[in-house]
Amino acid sequence: MLLLASGEALAGQITLAWDPSEDSVAGYMVYYGTVSGTYSGQVDVGAQTSWTLPDLTAGVRYYFVVKAYSSSGLFSAASNEVTAVVDSVRPFTDDPLVPGVHVMKAVHITELRDRIDALRVARGVSPWQWASLGPGTFIRATHITEMRTALNQVFVVRGLPTPPYLDAGLTAGTSIKAMHITQLRSAVAALE
Repeated sequence: MLLLASGEALAGQITLAWDPSEDSVAGYMVYYGTVSGTYSGQVDVGAQTSWTLPDLTAGVRYYFVVKAYSSSGLFSAASNEVTAVVDSVRPFTDDPLVPGVHVMKAVHITELRDRIDALRVARGVSPWQWASLGPGTFIRATHITEMRTALNQVFVVRGLPTPPYLDAGLTAGTSIKAMHITQLRSAVAALE
């Protein structure tokens, strides 16, 4: 029987690892669900002995088992069941942003973009085509506006009202404030 060796929970994902089974194993199937003994999801991970399940709901307890399978399609008995709760908080760089203390950095934008894209993909929406943000690029109103638009689409897909934003109609030349980033961070965290 397979033994799950470890389970690590991070924001929105859980990484599992297990001892390899005998040599005749063609691969492994990971089963998971939110009720002990009932597995509503499954993923074929091939011959790997670890796997990260992404896009899980933060704050929810998940239960996991693994089965080995042969090249002829025969499955082993299930491993022992392990459980983990997905962390609900994933920090941002310089969180909280403090006006007059923190300087606006590209990482503040790229972190938000990455997490917005993860939320979009988790809801079946394609990743956003972001405006370029190369070295030496100043953070502009267009960067904030496109993040708001991309994130608002996730709220709509989930049937939730879009959040209110400070300076809702940002235009070229508007000074970007720490609050613009803070509000986007809060909206992302609310969906994670």
